Amino acid sequence: MTSREILTRRSFLRQASGAGLGLGAFHALFDLRLLGSALAATNVSDYKALVCLFLNGGNDGGNTLIPWDAERYTQRYRAVRGPRLALWRDAADAAARPNAATNPNNYFGRPLTETGTGSRDYAVHGSMPEAQALHDQGKLAFVSGVGVLVEPLTRAQYRAGTRRQPPQLFSHNDQVTQWQTSLPDTLGRTGWGGRAIDKMREELIRLNIPPGSISMSVSTAGSNTWEVGDAVNQFQVGTGGAVSITNYNTSAARKTLIDRILRDPALGGDSQLDAERVNLHLRDFQSVNERAIYNGASLAAALARLTPGQPDAAAGAAINTAFGVGGAVTYGSLSGLEQQLHTIARIIAERSFLGMRRQIFFCSVGGYDTHGDQPVAHAGLLATLSRAMGKFHAASVAMGIPEKITAFSASDFGRTFQSNGLGSDHAWANHHMVMGGAVRGGKVYGAFPDLTLGGPDDTDNSNPTGRFIPTISTDEYAATLSRWFGLGESELDTVFPNLNRFASRNLGFMA
Repeated sequence: MTSREILTRRSFLRQASGAGLGLGAFHALFDLRLLGSALAATNVSDYKALVCLFLNGGNDGGNTLIPWDAERYTQRYRAVRGPRLALWRDAADAAARPNAATNPNNYFGRPLTETGTGSRDYAVHGSMPEAQALHDQGKLAFVSGVGVLVEPLTRAQYRAGTRRQPPQLFSHNDQVTQWQTSLPDTLGRTGWGGRAIDKMREELIRLNIPPGSISMSVSTAGSNTWEVGDAVNQFQVGTGGAVSITNYNTSAARKTLIDRILRDPALGGDSQLDAERVNLHLRDFQSVNERAIYNGASLAAALARLTPGQPDAAAGAAINTAFGVGGAVTYGSLSGLEQQLHTIARIIAERSFLGMRRQIFFCSVGGYDTHGDQPVAHAGLLATLSRAMGKFHAASVAMGIPEKITAFSASDFGRTFQSNGLGSDHAWANHHMVMGGAVRGGKVYGAFPDLTLGGPDDTDNSNPTGRFIPTISTDEYAATLSRWFGLGESELDTVFPNLNRFASRNLGFMA
């Protein structure tokens, strides 16, 4: 029996109910529990993938997206950031910078052309030509001033303490958790991605559609909070594909032994051992490992189809071409982020074979905590990010489904607009990117901060450094993505319980 054949209708219903209920009881239970879901117009009629690009450490959005009109660039951006951090006007300006021997900042901006108007009010870091091109083609949008918020607040309210603020502001661990849960005022146990995919799974079950041969939630960067749900479990994979138990697939005797210990009796497990496994922890241990074995076998079978001589070899070759793999360029020469996105593209390519309708993916890259030596380090980080995004979008085009895949950036927080001398420190609001064929790109959404130290958007009074207050909540940003993903209005309120505190349920950057 192949891994694909294992998921019979019977086993699907048993896994879906989670309690081995009879078929009649199963339908009664879900008819009652999902009545609201049926009325919410959740859409699972096609395939869609949501890909989170998490930039660990707190990306300096102040040098990712910069004002380009003469007044804001010169009087606010250039004057505050100073020669150590500010991007120069062009390559010639950068080369002629003062104190060139001691100042490593020889980076400049790339102006963005806004779709429809032709205006060039913003620019990206010079290390991001791929992002610039995608923006100008209408495939990438920037969302400005995004951050974790409990409720909207102004500078005056922040200073007076009359509105609730996210706890432990400017703390890496706390802000990462709050970003990924979208629950800053409670101890969130689940992530908003996990809650969203749980809702999609419920709708598939209501329609008697199996959710797929692998988990709907896949991470190429290990465990994360964003994908934690109540029903759908994270499936963690390596950049080489499924991570399996050592020698499970190469030793028949070892496979038989592991199956007897860890698997359901219907799938090769030992019935006596299974009957004796009454401890809940042992049951969970069996369940987790059986699920990992099943997912691994299914994914390995799927990815094998992309190799030369196999049914989907052409798709595998097209993805390799999009990522520049071939000839002297090996897969191992790709950056870590490129390898993660390459793996995600290959999994998406086998969506039909795996029977997937909805998937969320998490990948991440570190190094963005740029307190010191920022110019060189940040330029390298953004170059890697931009290049990886460009290749991933090219792969989606090669697969013929760019409108079915949306990638978005997330990060701990922004960074101070004023330099600390060598780099920048922890701050709050940030600028983010959304990329894909369904993105209404070529625009900057949201209100760009004033950039005045101690001004209307700054948290600080004395010795202000430019810790700007968000004007768009993570709830609004994430809800806009989740609506495109297929959630109905009532599901949005469940997944984002704080959404009704904010002005917008749809920021407009998705078609």
